[in-house]
Amino acid sequence: MGIGTICLAPLRGVTGLRFRQSFQAYMTGLDLAVAPFIATVQGERVKPEILRGIDPAVQPAGLPLIPQVIGKDPRQLRVMLRAMKSLGYKQVDLNSGCPWPFVVKKGRGAGLLRDEAVLGAMLEAGCEELGEGNFSIKVRLGIEEKTLLKQRLALIQRFPLRELCIHPRTARQMYEGSVDLDAFEEVAQQTILPLTYNGDIRSLEDWQRLAQRFPMVNRWMLGRGIVANPFLAESIRSGKDTREKTRFEQWHNDLVARYAEHAPGDHALLGHLKELWSYLAPTFENGEKIWNSLKIVRTRDEFERVLKMMPLRWK
Repeated sequence: MGIGTICLAPLRGVTGLRFRQSFQAYMTGLDLAVAPFIATVQGERVKPEILRGIDPAVQPAGLPLIPQVIGKDPRQLRVMLRAMKSLGYKQVDLNSGCPWPFVVKKGRGAGLLRDEAVLGAMLEAGCEELGEGNFSIKVRLGIEEKTLLKQRLALIQRFPLRELCIHPRTARQMYEGSVDLDAFEEVAQQTILPLTYNGDIRSLEDWQRLAQRFPMVNRWMLGRGIVANPFLAESIRSGKDTREKTRFEQWHNDLVARYAEHAPGDHALLGHLKELWSYLAPTFENGEKIWNSLKIVRTRDEFERVLKMMPLRWK
């Protein structure tokens, strides 16, 4: 069974620059990453600080990066794409999958699927600015109902996209409930575009089941699964569990140091660490106890003290 391409998902607030840098220093298995989305802006200029997280000068070696844009105004999209091209990026992804209600309500993220004309205008602008095969889109099955993507598929396929990435949930589901593999399969059988699967790949066994069911897919996006288990991509490639405590601790210590270097105090640092451990804790045998202790700490010293006291044994 061929592995194909493994991509890091654009998990906002989690898989940003520091995570990617630390991952590449201690882990393996990823072919590329899509950066967490950057919102379009008004005006004809994008401030440099908005693009700081995708600055090519600080990206980790060996992990090609594709920026992601979120918005609903084609003119603003062109401005952002030109700014990204000025940094040297040739490929960019359009976020049409963010499920957060305040985003969807404004017609952005998964809300783009609601308005066929706006979606078409965004795809047209992206393909014109970047050229054939360089613009891509990440979507969900729909907003309230899972049939909306199928209704938009003919429109999406009019454009020479690099790929169509599908998370088979509706926006209403957020990240709850199950992915709808039957709905994904139906779209997969109809699309002529290169297809990427994203959603609930949490283990080697998860990937093996999906790869067997969907032989037409050779592109896989890992998000929450690889945050919870940073060894996941290399485990998929090797066909075995590659987790080891020493390397996990080295990776974790490095990531904490990177966060701390750029966080203005313990409060900001703990925001990053608690979000990280909300994914990591459930993978350990005593995960509930670990998380209940970590989520109430108020200083970095307390956080590190809790981890030293807790035996870390994977399930």
